Amino acid sequence: MAFSQDTSFVKSAYGGSSLTVPEGVRWSIEKAFINSGDGYNILISKGNFKPVYEPGEKIQTPYYMAEMELLDKKDGVFYILYIRQQKQ
Repeated sequence: MAFSQDTSFVKSAYGGSSLTVPEGVRWSIEKAFINSGDGYNILISKGNFKPVYEPGEKIQTPYYMAEMELLDKKDGVFYILYIRQQKQ
């Protein structure tokens, strides 16, 4: 009998960059925020991402989204992603 374990962790990535899901696991985005380095996080919709990312898939962060207009600095925007990892 095999038991699957879920873990959650946080990753950050600059706008327009990507994260690759490692082999043997699936990732789903639980929450996502944008930040311009000033400590103020803006919650964004999970609808900007797929429900589940399979091993080897890339999570592409949008280079621009309307919520970025709420930030003081628009250059150097990065994403804070709360990710749930499930073993396959």
